[in-house]
Amino acid sequence: MVHYIVIATLLTGSIGLMLFVIGSIFTAVVALGNKQNIFGWAIILFLPLSLVYCAMHWDKASYSGKMVYWGAGLLVVTAITLKVGGVI
Repeated sequence: MVHYIVIATLLTGSIGLMLFVIGSIFTAVVALGNKQNIFGWAIILFLPLSLVYCAMHWDKASYSGKMVYWGAGLLVVTAITLKVGGVI
């Protein structure tokens, strides 16, 4: 039974990380495309800033924001699962 939890946690974390990174890259492209160069380059250097940008500019970055927020949510679920399971 423990093996299934480990596999599910591994899949959840991998999908969450992929969604967060790809969504952050899309967010940086959206920011650079809208002539917000400081935000665009800052997101490239520090990916969690994409959460702030998507919240501030949801009308422009809703597509990438959905990926960023779902990815962050899956990463939080993964971290909680690992913490409760005693791995961390």
